[in-house]
Amino acid sequence: MNGSADAQIFWQVLLERHPRRRRFTLPEILDAFRQGFPHRQGDTDMRAVLARWLDELGRMGVIRLPSKANRRAYDHSERTTLPRHVIRSDAQPPDTPSTIIWRPELAFAADLGGALQKELQAIQQWLKHEGGIAAPVALRERSVEIFGDEKRLDSLLGTQLFASGRLTLELLRCYVPSVPIYVVFDASDGVRRPILAVENHTTFDTLCRWNEKAHRYAAVAYGAGAAFIATCASLRLHLTRSECSGQVLYFGDLDPKGLWIPTRAAQDSGIDVRPEEHLYMLLLEKGRNHLPPAKEPFSYEPLLLHWLPESLGKAVELHFSKGRRLAQEWVSLPDLLVLH
Repeated sequence: MNGSADAQIFWQVLLERHPRRRRFTLPEILDAFRQGFPHRQGDTDMRAVLARWLDELGRMGVIRLPSKANRRAYDHSERTTLPRHVIRSDAQPPDTPSTIIWRPELAFAADLGGALQKELQAIQQWLKHEGGIAAPVALRERSVEIFGDEKRLDSLLGTQLFASGRLTLELLRCYVPSVPIYVVFDASDGVRRPILAVENHTTFDTLCRWNEKAHRYAAVAYGAGAAFIATCASLRLHLTRSECSGQVLYFGDLDPKGLWIPTRAAQDSGIDVRPEEHLYMLLLEKGRNHLPPAKEPFSYEPLLLHWLPESLGKAVELHFSKGRRLAQEWVSLPDLLVLH
């Protein structure tokens, strides 16, 4: 199959969920997307990405898309149109590999069909020659060694290859380097306060400006989305400062990915990252006053809601059940005045 790795994974998930279907409806297509790429739930370009993958699969002869001239065959409810159904083609991928005897660590490869066979075979070769005796190195250094491409492993993280029970960084003897996080400290007045980490740049800037006058946090740190998973560990140095209470609070978008980032960061760093309840309460309040449109329910790991206090978790669960995400940018500078 000569398509992108993500398009191949999406196709395999769709087949695994509906192996006997010849016609896939849009709800089934969206369900396969959620199952195969849970970390992308809430992305603003989700439909555009899915449309691109469907076009790739159509060019490969794996599926047949409806005619563009048939407007009724497409869903126009959002900016990016998607087909209301696609038809599975009789054509088989030209490069479906013959049966491969996989190493025990890669036994799951048989479940992926033809998806990512090139990458899996490269990993198999590396394990055969290096495996457990290799010295641990940084992720991109290992990626160059295995694939000749320093960014290939980056692009595979979060895909089905790294689902539970499959590939791990430990198996590949590599790690994500911890880099310094951008932190803005408030002037010290002798009071010990927590550090607040913020997912997105706009809200980071807003909270820095507000904190200059409110003095609610010892410092505000820019999480930079999923990069916070790698940078969280570097907060340890800042937590030892005299003005810090030793506590890390977090504020991000209310969608599955926005909850996954701090929970994964805490897991990887060993730092207790807790939600900034007051900010999430403000965000939920804005959501009640400016309710975003309902979409397909989110597919997510229910344990993510356990990171939030029970009262907030129930409200967020309701939003998720209706496919609603609340971007942290809803909380603006005037809203923060109620916390002063």
